[in-house]
Amino acid sequence: MSNPKKIPLNSDDTLQQSSFNSETTDADWEILAQHLEEFLAQWDALGYGPHIADHLPQSDARQRRFVLIELIKADLEYRHGSGGPALVLEDYLAEYPELGVPDGMPVELIHEEYHIRSNSSGETIDVQQCIARFPDKAEEIARVFQLEQTDTSRTGASLAETYKPGDHIDDFYLMSALGTGAFGSVFLARQESMQRTVALKVSRDKGTEAQTLAQLDHPNIVRVYDQTRLPEQDLRLLYMQFAAGGTLQSVVKASQAVQHKTGQIVKHCIADAMSQTGILSAQNIPLKNGLSNKSWAEVTCQLGMELAQALHYAHGQNILHRDVKPANVLLDANGTAKLADFNISFSSEVQGDSAEASFGGSLAYMSPEQLDACNPQRATKPAELDARSDIFSLGVVLWELMYGTRPFADETVVGNWTETLAGMAELRATNTSPTPCVARTAAEKGLLAIMRRCLKPNPDDRYANANELARDLGLCLQPRVAQLVHESQTGWRKVALGWPLIAFLIAAISPHAVAAVFNHFYNDQAIKAQWPAVQELFFRMVIVINALAFAIGFAFCIGYVQPVVKALNRGETAADVLSLAKTRSFQLSRFVTILGIVEWLIAGIAYPVILRLITGEVEGKWYIRFVGSLLLCGLVAAAYPFFMTATLTIRAYLPALLRRDWLTSGDVRRLRQLSAQSSTSLYLAGGVPTVGILILLSAQDATDPLTAFTLRVLCVLGVVGFAVVLSLAKSLQRDSEALQEAYRIVSETNESDASW
Repeated sequence: MSNPKKIPLNSDDTLQQSSFNSETTDADWEILAQHLEEFLAQWDALGYGPHIADHLPQSDARQRRFVLIELIKADLEYRHGSGGPALVLEDYLAEYPELGVPDGMPVELIHEEYHIRSNSSGETIDVQQCIARFPDKAEEIARVFQLEQTDTSRTGASLAETYKPGDHIDDFYLMSALGTGAFGSVFLARQESMQRTVALKVSRDKGTEAQTLAQLDHPNIVRVYDQTRLPEQDLRLLYMQFAAGGTLQSVVKASQAVQHKTGQIVKHCIADAMSQTGILSAQNIPLKNGLSNKSWAEVTCQLGMELAQALHYAHGQNILHRDVKPANVLLDANGTAKLADFNISFSSEVQGDSAEASFGGSLAYMSPEQLDACNPQRATKPAELDARSDIFSLGVVLWELMYGTRPFADETVVGNWTETLAGMAELRATNTSPTPCVARTAAEKGLLAIMRRCLKPNPDDRYANANELARDLGLCLQPRVAQLVHESQTGWRKVALGWPLIAFLIAAISPHAVAAVFNHFYNDQAIKAQWPAVQELFFRMVIVINALAFAIGFAFCIGYVQPVVKALNRGETAADVLSLAKTRSFQLSRFVTILGIVEWLIAGIAYPVILRLITGEVEGKWYIRFVGSLLLCGLVAAAYPFFMTATLTIRAYLPALLRRDWLTSGDVRRLRQLSAQSSTSLYLAGGVPTVGILILLSAQDATDPLTAFTLRVLCVLGVVGFAVVLSLAKSLQRDSEALQEAYRIVSETNESDASW
């Protein structure tokens, strides 16, 4: 008998039991190996069962019970395999009362006896008989044997041996075998009466998979046509849509052997699957959405988005899948992912179905709470699972597809049934293993963040529903949007989100401060040369008017940006708060532009009017000079805050808000308006300095020192400033187009869900 210390765990495995517990040491294993070896050697030598008591250690009760359990397992196996007199657990308990201390007969022994008697002796053992024999262990037995249904060595394998391609079952001719699962075998079959090709699942006549699938009509869920029951053979024939491209499991395996992964892997796997069936040719069937030419991160996002859509739809029908894994994902000929195998799903809409009725799953893909629901020593019940458990499982699938390995080091686990389940749950609680490679592109970084959120041990930290997951995966298909979302949490954007009000005020006000200094110098020099008597008065006016203008500007800006600041600082998730914050963020640039121009125009009028009130008379040229120069400065200064605040909005504020609430049609309309307004502001930034230069050249002597200085400043400002805003304008345009395209993808996702 092999050393039970390490138990291999495959994606579809249930666990072989052992008596290991958290107190077992290496010394215990050495003692067990010694006593077990001697016991088995004597069995082989005598040909009948030696006395177990002669091979028990004379040590503490814990170690003695540990060895006793393993010796009983070996004795059971040898006795039932030899054809001699067999014992049952009650016989061992009568001879060794310590076996029931401290909490009754170990469930692992009940489980072991069940398998030995079923396999070696060919007995028909019912789980209810086990419960009747050990009623104090009823709940633990029920939960262990519910998970036992996922053992592929049972129903599926036996049916695969019974039925072969070329056979007829009822109305179906079996053309080729597509796969064997825990509950049955799937064949490519021809339905004779309808003359159509179907995927035929042959299983025992139990469960509610057909009723569950009958409720589902979605492009990313395998569609069931009908079922035929053959009571005399205890068979159920479930015939459904045939997906010609094989399973996602084949894609995962193929990707593990390739260093540079692209969508070509999917294309080749689908072609191989289609060639094996022989009824279709892959040559003239292109993969949809250019899947074969996408990067591997984009392939993972595309397939993941489709599966998330399928889960969201199923969850909307009150159906949990509970066994999401690559083997249960089929691919159509064009690369469409289809979720299949709802055999252990739970639907509250199916009469007689319950969360416990067919509870199980594949351990390696289970969420921590699903593992706890499998563990007899934990209080979690199957009925307590919700959509977030399926989301966790999908996160494991996406990780395995992306990196070729699963995110937790659970391939080899140590312990008995309950200890192993607890250990696997603990692995998930300590979060994922390091990624095999560094995320480099925006899509890879975005996908990694999405997967880590799916795999959070606390369900409250995951996506609340699969539709949110589908949305974020769809965004990753837009690299620029993925880059926006990722980069909004780094560099100057991170600082801006930490201090959103200060960042906005700097972007909105600082260009006006520079323009105010330039305008004061320009007009002060003219007054000094042409009207020196009011120079000191003008200086005081500049201080008062600028102080008042900037104070008013600060006040208006602070008031207008408050909804955005509050939403960002407080982490608001309320829909109405986020909606207002998004709306206001799109309007910030237009607001600061209008506010700036209005204040400069009012100031241009205020200077000559105040001078007239104080001095009694002002020449008309001063009206023209003040209004014209301040208006020109205002127009130029207003262009820069527009682009600075728009960049702040699109690169920092909006991505942070979108992580909590996606774009609406109104948001997209305002986004288009912002993009259109950038063209106007671009004209202001480039055109107004040019107009100013032309006015100075036509109205004044270009050799005048003041005029010459002003011309040089306007030329430099025009060239440098226009280059800066042109770059920002192009970037904003690309960001806007990417966000609009991402909105289109997500909208189509939501519309598809709604229509189905």
